[in-house]
Amino acid sequence: MGEGIGRARDAFNRQAWRRAYDELSAAAVVEPLEVDDLERLASAAYLAGLSDQSRSAWISAHERYADIGDVARAVRCAFWLAFALLNAGDLARGGGWVDRAQRLLDDRKIDCVERGYLRYAAAMRATFSGDVSAGCAAFHAAAEIGVLFHAPELAALARIGEGRCLIYLDQVDEGVALLDEGMVAIEANDVSAIAMGDAYCTVIEGCNELFDVRRAHAWTAALSRWVEAQPELMLYRGQCLIHRAEMLYLRGDWDAAVDQIEEAFRRLADPTGQPTLAAAAYLKGDLSRLRGQNRYAEAEFRLASELGRDPQPGLALLRLATGKVEAAAAAIRRAYREAGDPMSRARLAAGYVEITIASSDVAAARSAVDELGIVAGALGLPLPTALHLQLLGAVLLAEGQPEPALSALRHALAGWRELDVAYEAARTRMLIAAACQAVGDDDSAEMELASAILVFDHLNAVHDAAAARARLRVAAIPASGLTSREQEVLAHIAKGLTNRQIAERLVVSEKTVATHVGHILTKLGLPSRTAATAYAYEHGLQ
Repeated sequence: MGEGIGRARDAFNRQAWRRAYDELSAAAVVEPLEVDDLERLASAAYLAGLSDQSRSAWISAHERYADIGDVARAVRCAFWLAFALLNAGDLARGGGWVDRAQRLLDDRKIDCVERGYLRYAAAMRATFSGDVSAGCAAFHAAAEIGVLFHAPELAALARIGEGRCLIYLDQVDEGVALLDEGMVAIEANDVSAIAMGDAYCTVIEGCNELFDVRRAHAWTAALSRWVEAQPELMLYRGQCLIHRAEMLYLRGDWDAAVDQIEEAFRRLADPTGQPTLAAAAYLKGDLSRLRGQNRYAEAEFRLASELGRDPQPGLALLRLATGKVEAAAAAIRRAYREAGDPMSRARLAAGYVEITIASSDVAAARSAVDELGIVAGALGLPLPTALHLQLLGAVLLAEGQPEPALSALRHALAGWRELDVAYEAARTRMLIAAACQAVGDDDSAEMELASAILVFDHLNAVHDAAAARARLRVAAIPASGLTSREQEVLAHIAKGLTNRQIAERLVVSEKTVATHVGHILTKLGLPSRTAATAYAYEHGLQ
C-alpha cells in the first residue's frame, strides 16, 4: 500500500471528506484503486458535494465488483448510486439502476440484505412518483429485511421512510413514532455518514411539515453538532444551515437567520444543492419582505421560483404589502387550489387568510380557517393550534364578532408566547388591539399596540411597526362618541377612500366598513360622507 492510499484512508476514517477525495484521486493517477477504495472515493466525493465525481466512482465500483463476481457488493454500489440520483430528483436514471441491480440478484437467485436496500430504493421511487401507499409498503418490507439480516442502518432508514409515508397517509401518531424510533437507532449504531445525514434531514423535514417545532428544534441541534464535527462535509451542511435559519427565524433572531442563509448560499454551489438553495432563497426573500426590502424580496422569490420552489405565500404577501391586492389574491388562490392536501394547504393558510380578508372575501378565509382547525385538532401540537386560533380571531373580527375574536386571540397569544415565537405573538397583539378597539376598550388596545411595536422595532419589521404606530395614533385621538375603529374609518373617509379601499387597509370586510360608516354618520348627525370629511378636517382627525 502506497503512502498516498494510507493518507487517503486515514482522512476517510477521520471524516475529512475532501482530503480523502483528493488523496484517493491522486493515488488513482499512479495506479488503479482497489475496489474498496473506489467505494471510499465515491462516498467521499458525495459527502464533499461532488455529485458527478461520486456517480462515476460508484459506477466504477459497481462494474469492478460485477467483474469479479461479487454480486451483492455490486448491487450495494448500484443502490448508493440510485439513492443519490433519486434524492436529486432523477427518477428515470435512479429507477433504472434499481431495476438493473434487481435483475442481477434475481438472475443469480441470491438472498442477501441488498434485497432490502433495493426495496428501500424502490420505495423512494414510488413515493417521489406520488404513490405513497406503495412506497409505505416497500419501506416496511425493507425494514423487515433489515431486521432479518441484522442491518441496523437499513432498518432505521426504512422506518424513517415508512414514518414519513404514514404521516402523508394521515396516520400521524404512528408515523411520528417511527421517525423517533429510526433516529434513535441511527444515533445508537455505527452507520455510514451518508445514511446519518439523510436520516437527520428527512426527520427534520417531516417535523417541519407537521409544524412540530419542538422536535424540529431538537433534531436540528443534533444535526448541527454532527455537521460541525466534520468541517469538510458539504452535502448536508447546506440543509443544516437552512434548518437552523428556520428555527432562528421562528424564534425571532432574524439577523442570525440571515447569516445562516448567506453561509448556505456560499456552501451550495453544486447542483445537488439546488433544492436547498431554493429553500434558502425563499426564506431570505420572506425575511426581506418582512423588513420592507421589497426589491430584494422580489429578487429572492424569483430565484426560488427558478430553482423549483413555489414562492407562495411570500410573493403574494409582498404584493399585498405594496397595495396590489388583486394580484396577491389571484396568486394565493392559485397556490391554495393547487395544494394537494389539507396539510399542504395548512402551510399556506396564514397568507391565504390575510389576503382573502384584505380582498373582502371573508367566506373564503372562514373556509380555510375551518379546514386548518381540523388539521390542528388532528395534530394536537402547539404551533398549528396557536396559528388556527390567531387566524380564527382575524376571521371573527372581519365578520364583526370582536368578543369571540378576543377569546380566540388571547389563547393564540398564550400559545405563541409558550413557543417563544415573538413575531407571531406581536401580530396577534395587533389583532387583539383591533378587537379591543371594536368593543370600546381603547386603553387595552393602546397597551397591546405598544407591546407589538417594541417587538416589531427589535425585528426591524418595518411594515408591521408602521401599521401598529398608525393604529396607536388613531386609538389615542378623542372624538364625539366614536369608537377607536370608527375614528380610524373616519380618517380614511377624509382621505377620499371608498369602503372597499378602507376594508383592504383595515383587513376587514366591506360590509363591516359600511356598518361603521353608518354609525359614524348617525353619531355625528351628519348627512353624507362629504360632511364627515369636513368634520374630520375641522377636528384634526384626517
